Amino acid sequence: MSVRRFLVPSEYSPDESWRLVDWCRSLGADEFTIDMLGAESSQAHQLHVRFDHAFAVHVRPQARRERMSGKTADALHRDTELWSLNESSLDVLKTALPAGIFQYDPRDGGWFEDPILYRNGELMLGVLSHEAFAVLRVSERESAQLAAAGFPSHDSLPRIG
Repeated sequence: MSVRRFLVPSEYSPDESWRLVDWCRSLGADEFTIDMLGAESSQAHQLHVRFDHAFAVHVRPQARRERMSGKTADALHRDTELWSLNESSLDVLKTALPAGIFQYDPRDGGWFEDPILYRNGELMLGVLSHEAFAVLRVSERESAQLAAAGFPSHDSLPRIG
């Protein structure tokens, strides 16, 4: 049975967020996607071109995947750009998100947000950067391992007050 654990970025340092990604990889997370945005479409395009160049050896074929946001409920599952999640790609991903997996830093020249890790084609860890939360889908046993590894998580989204 799968359980959802909710994560709050403010409870994670950048290093702890990368440790979480490593933990997900140890449990089978094998691919990821990430959004590349810019204040102007040309900025997002330039960022995308640089990212594609850096990740060329890690690209996977587009596939239908669950996403964390969409214009409609039907758009939550859509064709998605994917890259392999491995030690080499993780090193490059860290340069795109120097403040960690939960980074949300809109800026001139474009930015990255909403990384999602997939395990066997299913959403495992999905970050909704601008909403400041993430969801982690794991088994009950893995949920206990998450807590034992010292990762803060919640049964539901904590109220921000």
